[in-house]
Amino acid sequence: MTLAELRQELHRDLLAFARRPSASPEVYDELACRVLRYQARAVPAYGRLVQVLGADLSSWRTAPLVPTELFRAVDLCSLPPGENDRIFRTSGTTTKGRRGFRRVPDLTLYRTAMASSFIEHVLGGDATLRRWISLIPRADVVPDSSLSFMLTELAEVLSAMTYWVVEKDGLRLDEARIALGEGLGAGDAPVIVLATPIALTELLERQRGLSRLPPGSRVMLTGGFKGKSVSVSEGELIDRLERTFGVPRTHVIAEYGMTELTSQAYGTPLLPNPALRLRVVHPESGLDLPPGEKGLVACFDLLNLDHVSAILTSDLGELDALGRLTLRGRMPGAAPRGCSLTAEELLRGEETAPA
Repeated sequence: MTLAELRQELHRDLLAFARRPSASPEVYDELACRVLRYQARAVPAYGRLVQVLGADLSSWRTAPLVPTELFRAVDLCSLPPGENDRIFRTSGTTTKGRRGFRRVPDLTLYRTAMASSFIEHVLGGDATLRRWISLIPRADVVPDSSLSFMLTELAEVLSAMTYWVVEKDGLRLDEARIALGEGLGAGDAPVIVLATPIALTELLERQRGLSRLPPGSRVMLTGGFKGKSVSVSEGELIDRLERTFGVPRTHVIAEYGMTELTSQAYGTPLLPNPALRLRVVHPESGLDLPPGEKGLVACFDLLNLDHVSAILTSDLGELDALGRLTLRGRMPGAAPRGCSLTAEELLRGEETAPA
């Protein structure tokens, strides 16, 4: 079977999984092994890494992990560049120099899978069209943001009206005040607020006298504080949300996603969507740590068909007995041991980031 035929078959089966996820570990594991074998053939850099390490591709847990830092240097896409490719880039707030990127020739899997987990967690399982207030810019304002792409796409089908109050010049305070104040009295339907902690902190510090949101309103927080200098912790921010807007912490939903992934996780602690698996590994050995122990977060994203699915982040976290993740900041200092070999094999002879 040619690579093109193999990809077509896998894409069909992954699309079916995204539409109707199976709870069977055996179904997931079988798909994961097929994806890994395809990526080892279709992404030359990853294939070299598998060969050099003599890696076992019989399980997603034993697949070689690619550090997110290497997405700054290597085009880890299995398909050749095309004029309709979408390029997502990292924010660049936690690293200096070139931003990480992912070239996405086909957004079908992304579009198919994003809605169900968002509805379940952020909307509380209720897909009723409501007003959204977004402190995250639209996709046409930041076309290389995967987060903005996701929220813009979702707003088109799940929002009755969206107030986009962040533009290229930053937070539009007057528009935010109107969106969060006028017309949102206690008798109105619940609203959905989408924000980063930094944007919400700025709004709360610059604008006094904001109205309480209608009962049942919900807030999605994503992105963390990313090293910015802010005056409150994340816990304090949630307390301020409850005092200011009357939104209980049960209705403040964390979202965890990244440029390098197709899938997301939601909640406190974080629960991955059905296509995503999370591990916490020892920074030196790369071995899985037991529940409750802090280490580096590793991901396997079944829907990253055209890239690499096994990814090592710079985030620190711990899993509970149910596989839910609590983040504990970021890894300080140098890259973990073993990353130098990964980098050498991935960088050798590869195309670098697009301009």
